[in-house]
Amino acid sequence: MTFFILIPFLPLMAVLMLVLGKPWLGEQGHKIGIPAMALSFGFSLMAFVQVVSHGAFLIPLYRLIHSGDLVVDLGLYVDQLTVLLLLLVTGVSSVVHVYSSRYMIGDPRYNRFFAVIALFTFSMIMLVMSNNLLMMYVFWEIMGICSYLLIAHWGERQSSAQAATKAFLFNSVADVGLGFGVILTYSTFGTLDIQTILAAAGSMQGTTINLLGGVGLDVPVHVLTLITIFLFMGAMGKSAQVPFHVWLPFAMEAPTPVSALIHAATMVNAGPFLLVRMSPLVILSPEAMIFIAVIGGMTALFATVVSLTQVDIKRMLAFSTIGQIGFMVMTCGVGAFVVSIFHMLAHGCLKAFLFLSTGNALRSVGAHGRESPSVPRHGGATPYMWPFVLGAVLLACFPPFLLFSGPYEQLWMAQPLASAQWTFWILGFLTVFFSAMYVMRGVLVLFHQPVSAAHGDGMGWQAIQPRFFSPIHLLGILAVIGIVGSLLLIVWSWFAEFLSPVVGHRVALIQEEPSSGTGLQLILAVAVAVGGVAVGYFSLTKFSGSRFGQSTMGKRWYVHFLNKLYFDELYEAYVVQPTLRFAQWLWRVVDRQVFDALIMGMASVSVVSAKWLWRVVDLRGIDGVVVGLGQHSVGLARWLWRVVDLRGVDRVVVGIGQQSMGIANWLWKIIDIKVLDKHVNRQRVQDEAAGDMRQELEPRTLQHHLLVMIFWLIVGMGLLFWFVV
Repeated sequence: MTFFILIPFLPLMAVLMLVLGKPWLGEQGHKIGIPAMALSFGFSLMAFVQVVSHGAFLIPLYRLIHSGDLVVDLGLYVDQLTVLLLLLVTGVSSVVHVYSSRYMIGDPRYNRFFAVIALFTFSMIMLVMSNNLLMMYVFWEIMGICSYLLIAHWGERQSSAQAATKAFLFNSVADVGLGFGVILTYSTFGTLDIQTILAAAGSMQGTTINLLGGVGLDVPVHVLTLITIFLFMGAMGKSAQVPFHVWLPFAMEAPTPVSALIHAATMVNAGPFLLVRMSPLVILSPEAMIFIAVIGGMTALFATVVSLTQVDIKRMLAFSTIGQIGFMVMTCGVGAFVVSIFHMLAHGCLKAFLFLSTGNALRSVGAHGRESPSVPRHGGATPYMWPFVLGAVLLACFPPFLLFSGPYEQLWMAQPLASAQWTFWILGFLTVFFSAMYVMRGVLVLFHQPVSAAHGDGMGWQAIQPRFFSPIHLLGILAVIGIVGSLLLIVWSWFAEFLSPVVGHRVALIQEEPSSGTGLQLILAVAVAVGGVAVGYFSLTKFSGSRFGQSTMGKRWYVHFLNKLYFDELYEAYVVQPTLRFAQWLWRVVDRQVFDALIMGMASVSVVSAKWLWRVVDLRGIDGVVVGLGQHSVGLARWLWRVVDLRGVDRVVVGIGQQSMGIANWLWKIIDIKVLDKHVNRQRVQDEAAGDMRQELEPRTLQHHLLVMIFWLIVGMGLLFWFVV
């Protein structure tokens, strides 16, 4: 099973090849990224089959840290939750890579884009496969850096640079809480291994920590509650929960494939995944679960209402994502972890499709390249729109039907406080209502019959209308919807059983309670969804000019939600500007008046000290000593020249020279002339006599040699003649 390491390894190799091979790749980065992600998806399918057949497994990598009691063993843990997220991440990323190969044609940073989205996918894969919190935290941060790089891909535009900075800052602030959660978890359990922590979580229930013990106050807090809240702070940033949600709508400045990847497969899903992964620990803290459910419900309600007022389709989809992630977080807060993952998978596939197809859909309905078509003021749905309307009804009604029935029917009544019960009911029903409403409005706004074909070169209504549908086939459509719903219920039963080993066990405790009000909950949930669909339909087609919409209060609320309840302005007024003013005050008072004054004072003192040292020490001290030493040295040199050199050394040298010349003259006269010349003359006379003798002997010797040669020649010829004859 070690070959499953290829699931994250293939995207990592694609990143390295794209980075190192940039000069010679040209605009061919997709030829590396697409096969890597497709193979990773194939191995994810194999891992899914392996987990279904044999259960979870661990792939140990190596020991990263071993210092005292701190032991961090890196490994890949693959269980039921992991394989589902792997299929979502690698599947959507593969589609995004294929889509990007055409969308990014001509971009000057083509290969860089594919390298970053491959690194983004690799980080999410490693996050869901991590077996310890430290490894998860590291890739959590790498994913945040990748999101910054992708949002700022067109960084030459000021809006893109500002959006990337906002996303990075909000995620960094939230990640501080996640870091505290990791540290507190280690100090509590003595390990960072996730499965060990979850197994030991039950033994820590009831353990408290004095939160303000350092200042002498006694404020006991359950340690599991504190850990859960800290971990949830990181989830709030990545998943854009109130009040850390403001970065996600601005992330639309990134290229469309990035929006699909962030909203559907990677970044925003990290928060619900973390809650579900740590669900055996989260379930033991009712206070933290109430906090999580309230934050998720508020986010879902706020974002769904705001999405109703947006006129830009990408912004509408962004707030739709915030609302749906908020609903996932709320379901985690009430213990419906399996519902949250089911919702996550369905939402990821749907949102990827919406982001990647919105441009073509707008073109096909004659939107003339605009970000969003005009909202129709009158008229109703065309006959060809009924399939889309029925699909919207199914999409709006099935989630509440699922949540308020089956194994989760009592979750909404399981809280010890009546106020919490009513809060969750109200938030859940309002979220369902407004979600159904904006789904219907989105269908009507996007697929409403075009007024004329004069909008440009759009492909027209015929490009999107389902020709095989007609009003006559409505009964068949309803039958198909019923069959699809039944299949989804069957899939849901298998899905809940498949995920049960890896989530908290609150469901088993709730099922022991007597069932009460189940039918009422289900009827109310479906009725609220149908009501939202009806309001969304009639508000655009029949009552677009309603009295409430024309009233002062209606216009005021519309403006408030159009401006997103002024969260950005509040941050600007109460966080950004005070921070800038505080920084300016620090610059004026602390920096200039304290540090600059201190440095300038030290500089002035240094200059004065240097001048004093120059006048007193340098001129009067060192220079005087040096000049005095120089004068004494010159005087000593003159005395040495006069006394030693002239009178001593020169006299001795001259005397030695004179004596040497006298000795040389004596040697020349006595030895050279009288002795050497006499011997030379004698030797010359002897040499001349020897030469004369050689001259006299030389002819005689030559004659003797000739006579000998003639004799032996005669003897040789005679012998030759004798032997021959």
